[in-house]
Amino acid sequence: MEATNKETTQIEFLKQIIENEVAWGDSQEWTHQDFEQLSERIWQKTQTKLSATTLKRLWGKVNYQSQPTTNTLNALAQFAGYEHWRDFVGSQSYVSHTTEKELTKQKATPSTISKKRAILLMIPVLVLVLLGFNRWVNRPLEIDASQVTFSSEPVAEGVPNTVIFHYDVSKLPYDQVEIQQSWDSRLRQAVDKANQVFTTTYYYPGYFRAKLLVEEQVVKEHDVYVTSDGWLALVEDEPTPHYLDEPIQQNGALTVSPERLQQLGFLNEELAPGLAYYNVQDFGELSSGDFTLETSIRSDYSKGEAICQESQVSVLCAKGRIAIPWSVPGCVGKLYLAASEQYLDGQTADLSAFGCDLSEWQHIRLTVKQQQLSVYRNEQLIFQTILEEDAGKVAGIRYRFQGAGSVDYVRLLDENQEIVFQDDFNN
Repeated sequence: MEATNKETTQIEFLKQIIENEVAWGDSQEWTHQDFEQLSERIWQKTQTKLSATTLKRLWGKVNYQSQPTTNTLNALAQFAGYEHWRDFVGSQSYVSHTTEKELTKQKATPSTISKKRAILLMIPVLVLVLLGFNRWVNRPLEIDASQVTFSSEPVAEGVPNTVIFHYDVSKLPYDQVEIQQSWDSRLRQAVDKANQVFTTTYYYPGYFRAKLLVEEQVVKEHDVYVTSDGWLALVEDEPTPHYLDEPIQQNGALTVSPERLQQLGFLNEELAPGLAYYNVQDFGELSSGDFTLETSIRSDYSKGEAICQESQVSVLCAKGRIAIPWSVPGCVGKLYLAASEQYLDGQTADLSAFGCDLSEWQHIRLTVKQQQLSVYRNEQLIFQTILEEDAGKVAGIRYRFQGAGSVDYVRLLDENQEIVFQDDFNN
């Protein structure tokens, strides 16, 4: 279903706000790497992953006629400073007519357009200020959490996985009750106070923090652990990924060839979506503050929008992640590194050490000792930082490649250098 004229106008206005926020110049000149960078910035701010391909569709770089999903619009709206898409649309209702005129007027002078655009871009700021003041005035309610129960259980191993939530708020005098899938506030669903069961589906494996909210206040929360049931390969897309069911362990490597991805219709000269490998399981009490990951990776595709061969090795944790990026040397300015609460942008930080020849196997070692992260490539120390906040226990490993890539081996060790998990992919 295509968007209505009004929705198209609203989406165009939201894109203008985002373009003004990132200040990268004319979006018509944005490259694939710019959309990858925008994808990472949206993830940092919203904890929602929108692929570069999804963003390129929205910005008209790729021919795609379908209406953006609600999840996509929610993420973009929050990145722009709103609570969700409905909040953005509501705040624009009284300027929608003016906005449409601004977007469709053919003979306006440049100075007139600039002045009107500046005024329009100021309106959301004023709305946010007023909303913030209103939230400050309306102080939180005093809710007795002991009167509430909240638990959950997955129905299966692997993904997609339906999780059944059990809740009881019958003893509270309030009617607005919601359940939030994870830290992502857009994955929030209103539930019936009179009911006690709610189900939802998780499409990616990981360690999530589910929340029960009453009158928009978090009353109870607990961990939801969605495992991968061994190694899982998927092609990233919105709103749901494409799972690869075929054998992915071949000739001593974790791999899906570019030729196979082309046969499946996921890879062509125009598009090179993200290929990800997951292994999310119970690694016991392995702490993110004291562990070692040893592995070897190679990028297998370098055409079209995958020319930078961007890759990533991530350790997924109960309270965050450690995501180490890689690319060819000429593209390090587009990289983005996450280390628990710390985020480094290649545009404002020197990440040149993460540039290398990814067409050859690169041996990587991540060590964390007493909260200090050290990254080695081919036994050479290239990066160190302190994890100021505990990311919780290690919950999983993820590899991500632009287009296609392979993993030669993986070993996970504890603080005593004893092996907790290893796989050389020799069937």
